[in-house]
Amino acid sequence: MKKIIIDIDNTLWDFASAFSERIKNISPDFPPLQEWHTFDFWKAYISPKQFYSIIREIHMDQDLFSPYAQAKLFLSLLKEEGFYIIIASHREKGTFDVTARWLNQHSLMFDELHISHDKTILFNECRAIVDDSPITLGKAAKAGLIAVGLRMPWNEQGNYTLCDDLTEVFQYLKKQPF
Repeated sequence: MKKIIIDIDNTLWDFASAFSERIKNISPDFPPLQEWHTFDFWKAYISPKQFYSIIREIHMDQDLFSPYAQAKLFLSLLKEEGFYIIIASHREKGTFDVTARWLNQHSLMFDELHISHDKTILFNECRAIVDDSPITLGKAAKAGLIAVGLRMPWNEQGNYTLCDDLTEVFQYLKKQPF
């Protein structure tokens, strides 16, 4: 079976905009998305406690947000191609129900939902990953997985493939040997 890991934040929906909006309430001089060139850019503006609090709030408010317009079709096409889809997100365990509800509410197809702070535990059973994190994508590529993500300012420097939208991600995945 072709198993694939699909991230949620900045893969199936625009987490970055929600994060930016909420962080500006604490730090008005927070830079725009185009200037987020490292994955830990936020450390100059807020504390780790504030950072994790904002992320948890957004995840608990997931119902307020819509997925990317291409997300539903992307996941449906993966299913049609025979993929077993593991939706995996770095989230607190307490966000499982709201996350599952959001996926189902928007008819986003998946076979399994994995909520944890370590997606690498899924690497042995999967062949590919779609994510935005340069850390996760780098680890996946090093482990021999097909590693692909949506192009973001913070992930442009790595040994993995980046695409401009989910249609391009799907076309890339279709060409890969599974």
